Amino acid sequence: MRFLVLVVKSAFRNRLRTLLTSLGVAIALVAFLFLRTFIAAWYAGVDGAASDRLFARNKTSITFPLPLAYVDKIKNIPGVSGVGYEDWFGGYYKDPKNFFAKFAADDNVFDLFPEAIVDSAEMKAYKEDKQGAMVGKYLADKYGWKIGDRITLTGDIYPGDWELNIRAIYTSNAKTFDVQTMFFHWTMLNDRMVESRKNQVGLIAIRVNDPSKSTTVAAAVDELFANSPWETRTESEKAFQLSIISMSSALIGAIQIISGVVLLILMLILANTLAMTTRERTTEYAVMRAIGYRPNHIIAFVLGEGFVIAATGALLGVGLATPVLKFFSEIFQRQMAAFLGSFELDPKVIAVAVSFVLGGGMLSTALPAWRAGRLKIVDALRRVE
Repeated sequence: MRFLVLVVKSAFRNRLRTLLTSLGVAIALVAFLFLRTFIAAWYAGVDGAASDRLFARNKTSITFPLPLAYVDKIKNIPGVSGVGYEDWFGGYYKDPKNFFAKFAADDNVFDLFPEAIVDSAEMKAYKEDKQGAMVGKYLADKYGWKIGDRITLTGDIYPGDWELNIRAIYTSNAKTFDVQTMFFHWTMLNDRMVESRKNQVGLIAIRVNDPSKSTTVAAAVDELFANSPWETRTESEKAFQLSIISMSSALIGAIQIISGVVLLILMLILANTLAMTTRERTTEYAVMRAIGYRPNHIIAFVLGEGFVIAATGALLGVGLATPVLKFFSEIFQRQMAAFLGSFELDPKVIAVAVSFVLGGGMLSTALPAWRAGRLKIVDALRRVE
């Protein structure tokens, strides 16, 4: 017990250095937790994907359309309980920098997404207005829209000005469901298309009666349109979202590498501090050897000091991580809800991070500890800094 007390007191002898080192460890830990939480949030939509929803798209690419006639044919496939469709609109509101997702959708598409919550009166008003639009709460808050507002979208994929009336604002009971998107009537879009582009949809959403038969239903859809000019690729919601995420694989890979570099920096911070401390206390270690301490005692002493500093930094880091991530969670939820799911700190990630900090702290102090243990008493006493 006395040995442990001595280790703790020694670790805090130079309080300023220990505080700055622990703070450096804490900042590195917060950065690591932030990056890992970001990656987890990126995949949150995949983890929260419904097992009873499928998506059918053009087999060639999601940018190619499918005939509207496919919708009625899919409805007749055994096991299908609901079908909806939508088309990516593109365009912008006032300024091209004002990006948010916009879909021309089937009036009943939300029947397939129980996560979305819409007031029944607002939904009725939306369906009755041919120029009606339904927007997520965060999107409405961002632009100050309210029920009854009339706005204009400028099209790019579909050129021209598109006048819309805000008739409904939806929320969600699931943090992984996007509440920063706009929907308006697909029929409005279709009516303005040239003949060659009429009656085409970009994505067909399918709901099945039995989630265990989703694979069978998906195969039946693709088989139905095999060898046609518009073959389909039907996959589960999870697989569909993974295919979208794969487009950002380079970004995710870079973030994972950076998180590893952060851990390396953390170890270097501890190694540098302990190396300086060991060098400064060479004479003290020699005296300890002279009064009976063995080399393994000196090694344990230095390792223990590194562990105390790492543990202090870990405690500071965990304490700082919660408010920091909460701050960014609010920002990301409003600005990147279409791409990120729930930006929350996972206890498992904390446990892994703290383990890395403590383990890294011990590993980074191994060399200074080994050198301290090898000191010869006579040479150490003779040494003058």
